[in-house]
Amino acid sequence: MIHNRQQRSSMFTGLLLILLGVIFLLDRFDPSLGIGRLIRLYWPGLLILWGLAKLIDHLAARRTGQDRAPILSGSEAALLILLAVILSAFTFRDWIRVHYPNLDVELPPFHQTYSRSEDLAPRTISAGARVSIETARGDITVDGEEGNDLRVSVTKSAPASTDAAAGERMKDVTVVIEPVGDGYRIYPARQDDFRGRVSVGLEVHLPKTASVVAHTASGNIAATGIAGNMDVRAEHGDVVIHDAGADVTAALQRGDARILGVAGNVGLTGQGDDVEIADVAGDATVDGAFIGSIRVRNVAKTTRYTLRYGLRRLPWSEVSVTHLTGRLELDAGDLALSGVTGAAKVVTHNKDIDVENVAGRLDIANVHGDIKVAFATPPRADVNITNDAGAVDLTLPAESSFDVSAVSRSGAVESDFGDRSLTTANEGDTERFHGHFGAKLGAPAITIATSYGTIHLRKPR
Repeated sequence: MIHNRQQRSSMFTGLLLILLGVIFLLDRFDPSLGIGRLIRLYWPGLLILWGLAKLIDHLAARRTGQDRAPILSGSEAALLILLAVILSAFTFRDWIRVHYPNLDVELPPFHQTYSRSEDLAPRTISAGARVSIETARGDITVDGEEGNDLRVSVTKSAPASTDAAAGERMKDVTVVIEPVGDGYRIYPARQDDFRGRVSVGLEVHLPKTASVVAHTASGNIAATGIAGNMDVRAEHGDVVIHDAGADVTAALQRGDARILGVAGNVGLTGQGDDVEIADVAGDATVDGAFIGSIRVRNVAKTTRYTLRYGLRRLPWSEVSVTHLTGRLELDAGDLALSGVTGAAKVVTHNKDIDVENVAGRLDIANVHGDIKVAFATPPRADVNITNDAGAVDLTLPAESSFDVSAVSRSGAVESDFGDRSLTTANEGDTERFHGHFGAKLGAPAITIATSYGTIHLRKPR
């Protein structure tokens, strides 16, 4: 017996279309609602909608005598895939808004960011007070000035479809100046609403004798003319510091760092892109996963750079320099160092290294890269160079005196220096060059070892 009962169509397809329409309408009405955030929180409601639709389909089919609709038809599956793509796009867009606030991911006329500015009542604070400045989203600017006044200018920004809608979001956000211990804390209250965060930028003018702690989760930090200690942290933004009168500690998660003119020590940690540090009266330490260009100039004491690599943040490149009067520059494939009145140590991988005029002891260890070292005056301290799969080129003044031991495996040793005490020997695929050059007793020792590369001792041309 053949049954020709009609199969009931599912209402789920219609409900999905209604849901898509509501989502687009809400986003057009007010993009600041944070559709992506709502999706992340309430996506299980889609399963509830699906279950209710199938339950209603089943009950209706029993009542009318029709065959039940399938659990998932081909058209419903295609529509679900489309819905998943659209919801993922909204989620990704809102993630970009939070982590890259300077990127505009909306198109006018449906979206615009509106701003309001205000100046808070000034306060008189004691010399040397500690001032903590915080915002979850927004730039922080700090200027040290003469006098004892603390002045704060606030700029609030919020995305919305209209200026009035943005004003509604911003009106409840207030910036608080709160006495804490021996100083003050400046921060925005009620910065978050159900649509996300209102951006609150803080421009702070304070006595130059103050010490400063600044933190923004998404924004830049700039400070000038602060005589006290500074501790700054920008999770998604740049750090720029000029004319600091004491120690500077900075931490990044994404962005650039530029720290110039520091009377104390500099410590930079975290991860980010380009780094520039110059004119430091104390130590300068960079430790973390900074993958852009690193430029350091004129550090009176010790410069330390450690590049952390991989999930375990193991050291990949390490540089230690005492009394850097010249420059240290690193990028993805090169390392350049010049003008060091003390000792220098370089341990790295996959870089071409160029070193000039190190007055103290020089130690270099490299893998997969060429090494060039040049001295404008005769070396006065030991030189130790180890290279794996790379050439070593060492230039010394003709009047230099030194003891040398150079070994190249699967390579060659060449020298512009000739002396009866300098000898060359071949042992299989290994070539050695050793002995003493010059009349000076107690000359520095030069030790070079490489593989698959040529060692060349040169005189200036």
